Amino acid sequence: MPSYDHYQKLKKSVELPEHDHVGACLTCSYWEVTEYRDEALATKVALCLHPKLVPLALIVSGSSACNKWVAKQDKEPEAGAYAERGEEAKEAQKEKAAHVAAAET
Repeated sequence: MPSYDHYQKLKKSVELPEHDHVGACLTCSYWEVTEYRDEALATKVALCLHPKLVPLALIVSGSSACNKWVAKQDKEPEAGAYAERGEEAKEAQKEKAAHVAAAET
């Protein structure tokens, strides 16, 4: 199944609506998976049970993401670590851009 390396990478490269509210299905309370969630489930597919999206019968993987995301209560630490991977690079990118802009002036 082709997929993006990680949804954080896509968030950085594409203008998304409600960018700050986009989260990985692996950590979403609406992802229809009952087993323990860790990175191994990133490729597992299941239904999205978000009330507004149920009529669409969306089948998404754990590595999918959307802006209807709602954090799963008591999310597993491994799932959280997967979802946050790549966020740490965001600050480094901002600092680099500020440095480049300062050097140009």
